[in-house]
Amino acid sequence: MWRACQLAARAGRPSCRRLHLHSSASLETAAPVISSSSSSSSKARRLQAPVFARHCSAAPAAASSEEGSSLPPLVDQSLRGFGQVVFCNSPASGALIGLGLLHVNPWLAGLAGVGCVSATVTARLAGMEAGSIGAGIMGYNGALVGCCFSVFLLGGAPMIEPAILATAAGGAASAFVTAALGKVLTSVPQWTLAFNATALAVLLFVRPFADAEQEVPPSTAVSALSAADWGTALLTGVSQIFLVNDPFSGALVLAGIAAYSPLMAAAALAGSLLGLGTAVATGADAAEVRNGLWGFNPALTCLAVSVFFVPLGISPLVLACGGAVATALLTAYMKDIFGSVLQVPSLTLPFCAVASACYLLASRSPSGAFGGLRLAARPHSPEENLRAVRAL
Repeated sequence: MWRACQLAARAGRPSCRRLHLHSSASLETAAPVISSSSSSSSKARRLQAPVFARHCSAAPAAASSEEGSSLPPLVDQSLRGFGQVVFCNSPASGALIGLGLLHVNPWLAGLAGVGCVSATVTARLAGMEAGSIGAGIMGYNGALVGCCFSVFLLGGAPMIEPAILATAAGGAASAFVTAALGKVLTSVPQWTLAFNATALAVLLFVRPFADAEQEVPPSTAVSALSAADWGTALLTGVSQIFLVNDPFSGALVLAGIAAYSPLMAAAALAGSLLGLGTAVATGADAAEVRNGLWGFNPALTCLAVSVFFVPLGISPLVLACGGAVATALLTAYMKDIFGSVLQVPSLTLPFCAVASACYLLASRSPSGAFGGLRLAARPHSPEENLRAVRAL
């Protein structure tokens, strides 16, 4: 298994999923938290729709997210779906992310597209909430399903027809899971739970690591990493959100986030860095660090805090940093349970767990704010969240 991972890394494909499987998005991607209040503001203001709908029932503002776009509706919605994995309601962000996936692995990029389009079309045909569809909320889990299936089920093998069918079915299923979770989860956003549920339902059946080699080569000390390795690890920690092991892809994902919000890009990079720091503190294997396997879940947690909390004072910063470290530690713990016992990856479950705890920390306090923490009324980018508060 380890040898196969090394070969995959050299070929530019997602690397050692024996590690990533124990940890790997996000979703997140999280489910947007769009309020249900009506929008009577100008077109420019309506375009500043919140990123996610907490219960998958978007407000009219989100429904207008396609206004001003010259793209066909399905293309616009699908590109937003790619962007929503990292909380960006923007077709431009989605396009940059798609280019990042295409650069390293056209096979993975293609299946991600199939999953996203399948989920979006299914939501439209099923008559699901139009605002959520328009904002890409119904598609991002499908995109992650496509990434996951391309890595864990097929490993890059040229089984085109079965792969497309499996991904299309998984993407469609993720749309229904998203809608169902919207009726069940009333206290926290969905994050990437629909992706995890859909993908793990399949992976638990096929158990991709059941035949993995039991012998693992000796670990290499983190101190053996060069400065270039650290730079690579920082960027692959971002690219691994999409199950990709490539620093250039990570740079394109960051560019896509930065095009939407520079502060969100900084949050993603900080989360990856904190994950690497935690890896050093716990004596993690150098290969895991180099491949970004300690970075992607913490990066998603930092992104979630930056989107759902108003950046006032130092409390949100402390929460983001603490959440990132907690996510990295939980990832290390869950990799043993899921990898050794269940023989499947934990995907982005560590992110979902810690992000939910961070959200509840503020939402369950009597005043709605805990220690200076304040949830955004209509979650968007940190810049927009702060602007909205100052406008009150």
